[in-house]
Amino acid sequence: MKRENDFGPAIKDFFFRAGDFKGVSSRPQFWWLFLAQVLYGFVAGVLLGIANPVYSLNTHSFGNSLVTTLATLAFSVFAYLGYPQLSLTLRRYRDAKVSPWWYLVLVVVGLVGPILAVSGLSWWLALLLPLLAGLVNLVILVLPSRKQEVTPFPVQPGTRGTLGVSFGTGVKDFFLRGGDFTGTSSRSQYWWSILFAVLVIFPTFIFMLFSIVAMIVGSAVMKGMTPENINSFVSSLGVGAMIIVLLILAIFYAWSMLALPALTVGWRRFKDAGVSPWWLVAFTVVSGFLSTIDRDNGNMVLSLISLLLLIVQIVILALPTKFHDDEA
Repeated sequence: MKRENDFGPAIKDFFFRAGDFKGVSSRPQFWWLFLAQVLYGFVAGVLLGIANPVYSLNTHSFGNSLVTTLATLAFSVFAYLGYPQLSLTLRRYRDAKVSPWWYLVLVVVGLVGPILAVSGLSWWLALLLPLLAGLVNLVILVLPSRKQEVTPFPVQPGTRGTLGVSFGTGVKDFFLRGGDFTGTSSRSQYWWSILFAVLVIFPTFIFMLFSIVAMIVGSAVMKGMTPENINSFVSSLGVGAMIIVLLILAIFYAWSMLALPALTVGWRRFKDAGVSPWWLVAFTVVSGFLSTIDRDNGNMVLSLISLLLLIVQIVILALPTKFHDDEA
């Protein structure tokens, strides 16, 4: 895909090429996205600042629930940016003729500092190593583009879904078109992708749950379960506790890698079934709003409505591919 260096095209390219880990992205493409995320973060922060006082009133009103829902949705957007941000960063490295593997090295260096500090070395390492890694990363990201042979991104806008794909092909398409809101995705492409996401999320969730429970139970058995004793127990674990914390953070990061691809494959599946994908947005917003109200009031009717909306979505996602007359 042609590299676009203006603000709008850079944002469009950011999402469409979310699954492109072999191409390049110029300095303007990277820093336009940085600016866009800063601006969005400012807007989301303002919305949160408005929502906090409203929520603290604890009035359980319609306005309270609406503001809370909007603030939650606004911040949930950041969970969808992890996957395209990773691919953009790696393309920027490659554009500067720096091996993308150096990004992994810098991440590891940044994490080594806290681990060494917990193991008994000076705490200044916990600050120095991440700072050095961050500075090196910044220098690489501001390097100019360098001429090189570029691997073209194989996905084209408006790609139609493929019927009867295998599990491996469905998962590959899931990530390759991870930011593609154009085109369609067949039932097999969608449900293989969902199966893959479940296979990733379920065992990692169990691991995370047992790790946290084991630490709490260990504290309770040894000294009694109080905040002070739990903190003392975690501190006594030293490097082990830090590694567990890093693993839990890595699990959340891995989950964020699935967020945008899951959204886009659902969007394309709605289109493939002949249903406007904006209904997916409507279902999400309304379900979130009803959940907020139900959490405050415990209304059984609202819970049933939320369940009904979920069933409707599943039915749509299970519909066969709808070919138009000019596509048959």
